[in-house]
Amino acid sequence: MISTFTCLHCGCTFPCNPRAKDQKYCNAKECRRASRRAWKNKSYKTNKSYRQKCLDSQKSWREKNPGYQKQYRKDHPDYIAGCYASQKVRYKKRREADQKAIDKNNVNRNTLSSNPRRDGVYKLIPVDGRKNNVNRNTIVVRMQILSG
Repeated sequence: MISTFTCLHCGCTFPCNPRAKDQKYCNAKECRRASRRAWKNKSYKTNKSYRQKCLDSQKSWREKNPGYQKQYRKDHPDYIAGCYASQKVRYKKRREADQKAIDKNNVNRNTLSSNPRRDGVYKLIPVDGRKNNVNRNTIVVRMQILSG
């Protein structure tokens, strides 16, 4: 009985080529493209020299075509609109995540960078609030006015 394989791109079943050990894609044009694309993606992620070669190639192309990106944006305003819409969605998600973090943790918006209540000498008393503090690089203190 002839063994078969299922193409990873189109999902069709085909008889295996006896000369190809691990055949995963059929001979259709789109499937061959998908195979090459998968190989390039895998190589880009795992092979440092291949990745550097790709980056160098992109850099040299950009140096040879300095105004391409600006001209492309001029010629494709619908592309720009789509980018702006996607960016708005990303910003909204980021703001919502930040707000959740603020709601979950103790955040004092009256920090020392804003105007203090008045000039004078203050006593700083450590408070154990590290576990709920958003900024881990700060010391949480309570301020008492000693003179004013």
